[in-house]
Amino acid sequence: MSARWRYIIQESGKGLRRNPLMTVAVILSITVSLTLLGATLLLRDQIDLATDDWVDQVEVSIFLCDGTTCPPITDEQRDTLRSDLEEQPVVEEVIFESKDEAYERFTELFKDQPNLLEIVEPDILPASFRVSLVDPDEFLVIAQQFEAYPGVEDIVDQREILTQFLNFTRIVRNGALAVAVIQLAAAALLIGNTILMSAFARREQTAIMKLVGASNWYIRLPFLMEAVITGILGALVSWGLLYGVVPRVTEGLSREVLLMPFIGVQEVIAAGPPLLLAGFGIAAISSIVALWFFQDS
Repeated sequence: MSARWRYIIQESGKGLRRNPLMTVAVILSITVSLTLLGATLLLRDQIDLATDDWVDQVEVSIFLCDGTTCPPITDEQRDTLRSDLEEQPVVEEVIFESKDEAYERFTELFKDQPNLLEIVEPDILPASFRVSLVDPDEFLVIAQQFEAYPGVEDIVDQREILTQFLNFTRIVRNGALAVAVIQLAAAALLIGNTILMSAFARREQTAIMKLVGASNWYIRLPFLMEAVITGILGALVSWGLLYGVVPRVTEGLSREVLLMPFIGVQEVIAAGPPLLLAGFGIAAISSIVALWFFQDS
């Protein structure tokens, strides 16, 4: 290692040790902000994973009249409806679900909510055809053709429920991202202030270096490396926290919630490089700006 780089590394180490409390505060600030950022990235991955899985399972529910709001469907009408549905090129699969089967599926889905099960009786849930489409966007083809069929009470596109959920998760994700950006801005200010204090404490040393002909970048490199080290350390700690927490949480959720897939270790590992890049970038940029202000002051 050349004498120049040995000097830069030694000065960076001195700067980090000169004010350990401030160094720890910077690392913790970066850790908090990047943990929020990483959680937001993982939430996006979770939403994308669940959305892809749900879109593949989206069905059109054709609820059949049971005599409550319209004349009950006859066996002949039901068979004709099923035959016409199966002949549609946009239809992939047609499944008939009786009232008893609908109630059985309902009790399985909401077995952990006894209060809800108490108020829902088997006769309340209508029989239906669950129709899987080759392309979920072709819902209108089914709705326009079969909504006037005798014995059809209602046609429901499950994408409407999915869209409402995705809108909610999008709001949550954007809110978390906004908080992460604010935290990153605070971390950048803290890094910049720390570099300014370090540069001010060594102003006589840097002045002497200028007199002997050292370039501005050679003088600034120890301060820049000092900031980058804190940024990378904060990113590594945040990555470690996510690696230790997220897979355990999603593993527990996957045992309780059977209706959706969950992200795991691979997604957390993939989030590491963006966090390291963010830690490096925010530290480098904030230190360069701080040194530029110090030079002009």
